[in-house]
Order: sequence, then C-alpha cells, then structure tokens
Amino acid sequence: MTAAAPTLHTLVERLRRLEEMEIARNHLHRYAATLDNPTPEAVAALFTDDGILRTGRGTAVGRTSIADFYRRLLERDPSEKRHFITSPHTTWLAPGLVEIASYFLFTGRGTNRSVLGWGTYLDRIRIVDGTPLIAEKTIELHVGTDLHTGWPA
Repeated sequence: MTAAAPTLHTLVERLRRLEEMEIARNHLHRYAATLDNPTPEAVAALFTDDGILRTGRGTAVGRTSIADFYRRLLERDPSEKRHFITSPHTTWLAPGLVEIASYFLFTGRGTNRSVLGWGTYLDRIRIVDGTPLIAEKTIELHVGTDLHTGWPA
C-alpha cells in the first residue's frame, strides 16, 4: 500500500511553514550581529512594539523598556563583544509565529579584562508580511565571567 501523494495545497502550506521558520532563524542571526555593535534602540527595534524580554534581571515589556534594559547592560559592561547562536531548534507554532530554542555564547574584551559567557535563548518570532520581529525572548545566562575568575564547578 502506498501513501497518497500530497496535494498542492498541502505542499504550499508546508513551504510557507518552512519559509517562516527560515525567516525566524535568520532574525536570530540579525539579533546576534546587532549585539556585536549595539545601540539600545537598534536592539529594541528587533522586537515587536509590545515585545517581552525575560532575563534573570527581570522582565522588560515594550521597545522603550527593552532599550532601557540594554542601555543599563551596556553601561555596566561596555566591553566589545562577539555573539554566537548555536543548535537552534525551530518549531512552527501557527501562521506567522515560530519558536526557536537555542544556545548562545559570547566573548568580549575590555580595557583590562576579557569576558565570556553562555546560556540559552527561547524566542517567539512573529512574522508579518515577511518581516520578522521578536515577540518574546527569554535569556537564561548559565555562565558570565572574566578569564581571571574563570568558571570553576
């Protein structure tokens, strides 16, 4: 017994889901690249107007609050950083909504110290007319340290 061939409608819907997943995954790359040379407003512009950012430091809702979060973060640690996103697991949730669970790591260098860290992201990306924006982002930092302190168990 052979399975029935997929209909044109089924194939078109499958293609739309795959395209939305790829658009969302590319948006995470845009987020990492923006963090490499950040301004708080540029990072916040990657979120929806009512976007939510959850971190161990609290929750920011809306672009203004998200920009303020990144402004405080950059004031505390102005070191030059590079960000890497790895092992993305992408799930299509609904038309225009994709969830991506991934790992991240960053390296940084300041005047008198080098930093590194890693953790996980959980993102929900909204896609409207082919344009992706982060609706929700949860950042769980597992390690954030400098090379002098290290990361002993």
